[in-house]
Amino acid sequence: MRRFWRLLKTLPFLGTDGAPLPLNSKRVIIILNSLALLTSFLCFLISTVLWNTAHEIRISGVGYAMAVIYLSVPLFNKAGKTNSALLTIFVLQSFSAMYYGALLGPAINIEALAVFLCGAALLIIKSSRYKWAAISFVLTVTVILKVIWYGNLIDPLPLSIGNNRLVYFFAAGAVLLMNALLLYFYERAVNKSNRELEALVEERTEALDQANRYKTTYLNSLSHDYRTQLNPIYGLAHELVLQAEDEGMPDQIQVSTDVIRALYASSRNMLDMTNVVLDTARIEAGMYDVPQPAPFSVRQWLYQQLDSYQYVSPVPLQLKLAGIPGRIVSDAALLTRILSNLLTNAIKFSSPGGSITITARATDQHFILEVSDEGKGIPAEELEKVFDLYITGSKPGEGTGLGLPISRKIAETLGGTLTATSGTGKGSTFRLSIPMVADNSRKSQPQQPNEFEKFDGATVLCVDDDHSNRLLAELQLKRLGCTTAFAASSGEALDKARAIIPDVILLDYYLPEISGMALLGKIRKDTLLRHVPVIFISGNADTAEIAAARIHGDGFLSKPIMLEQLYYALLPFLSSRLVSETGQL
Repeated sequence: MRRFWRLLKTLPFLGTDGAPLPLNSKRVIIILNSLALLTSFLCFLISTVLWNTAHEIRISGVGYAMAVIYLSVPLFNKAGKTNSALLTIFVLQSFSAMYYGALLGPAINIEALAVFLCGAALLIIKSSRYKWAAISFVLTVTVILKVIWYGNLIDPLPLSIGNNRLVYFFAAGAVLLMNALLLYFYERAVNKSNRELEALVEERTEALDQANRYKTTYLNSLSHDYRTQLNPIYGLAHELVLQAEDEGMPDQIQVSTDVIRALYASSRNMLDMTNVVLDTARIEAGMYDVPQPAPFSVRQWLYQQLDSYQYVSPVPLQLKLAGIPGRIVSDAALLTRILSNLLTNAIKFSSPGGSITITARATDQHFILEVSDEGKGIPAEELEKVFDLYITGSKPGEGTGLGLPISRKIAETLGGTLTATSGTGKGSTFRLSIPMVADNSRKSQPQQPNEFEKFDGATVLCVDDDHSNRLLAELQLKRLGCTTAFAASSGEALDKARAIIPDVILLDYYLPEISGMALLGKIRKDTLLRHVPVIFISGNADTAEIAAARIHGDGFLSKPIMLEQLYYALLPFLSSRLVSETGQL
């Protein structure tokens, strides 16, 4: 007997003990099994009573058959065929309503049965379309039976008054019992939904609180970092102005190397922080950079990056190359942003006396870049969290917690991955892997540190109303071997462009007379200039304007512009003019 009761208790849960299922699916299976078992028992009980009293095979025989068929519902669920179980329930209930309604007349209490079937549809069926289709079918059956009864279209079985009352009693009791079971499951579902909603609200509230704490930490850290880096830039620059005034404002003054390196290091750090903030704004706005692949020298790119960071890093930077091709095809600007974030992160967490190793290697299909430091390392449970926005393992003033998640996003846009390995007290290694396409179009000589390719004889027109920006552009373009021309307004820009027909135009997005976009429209309509590539430059972080500049122009550079960024922006348009110190490439 105990074994029988244990078996009976497990029947409603058939089908829920297999593969992991969502909670809603388990709830549906339990409800279907419970309804099927209860209905099977009621069919067997009512059929037996009516057979003993009325001896009517058309009632009892069909009831016994239905009792057996209802037992197939738990078996369907056990086999993972929940939809078949659901269909069996509604087909049998609808058939019994039509059959017994026509056979026994109003005694079967069709209204209560319709309430049960509609409630079951609302509780069990997930799809809105099928749910309302089932309810419509139940209501249609109810109306048809009413028409049959009141139109006397089918003669009911001639039962005695006592048997008719017995039928009514058992039918009403069975339907009320099934409705009670349905209400029980409704109450459980409502309570469960309330608990889940309360848990979800609590979870979301905690997540929002945590996000606010992260952002508060980030803003405090950002404010500290900006002020820390701005202080030497402003102070040293002011000191240079005072010295120049003391010496009568000579055309040239002598500046110590330490001052130059301090200014460069602080300005470089501020540039990195600004780029991180801009990248974060773009990511949170759902805007991602579209890669613009072009061939470039891997060695030269790596040497340039390490050369610019040697003044910032307090520990040595080591470069290891292992079988990489001379040139690959990828987006060097996006790779620069990744490597910049990884180097900045490694520098922050390097221990005194340690070193940072940058390893570049290639497989048949991937270019792999690793940045390793000898710092304090990251605990295993925190390793993946470093790729979440605003989460940082730094103390206030040591980092914003944005560089790594931004780098992973950029890696994904390049079709690659960014992963990390670390151990407490053993340092960390960040590994970038992207699909590699080697450029075998021309032979490339290994590049040495500080060796630059130059755009021999290329003419670049820079349109910018700010004198300081024009001065910087002149120095950078001359270093890249370009012949330069400058304009401070749109009218001057058109006149100079028509006079020299430049190879590339660098165009400020904001000009005092008309916008850079409007000037671009005039350039595109000019028969002499329409073929000239136009690269927009701007210091604005507005992601919509950046997107418009990328769509309508031939490129975009965000101020402040680093030399290597300018180089890679010009490269697609001036690659035919490249020369090195050893001659034409």
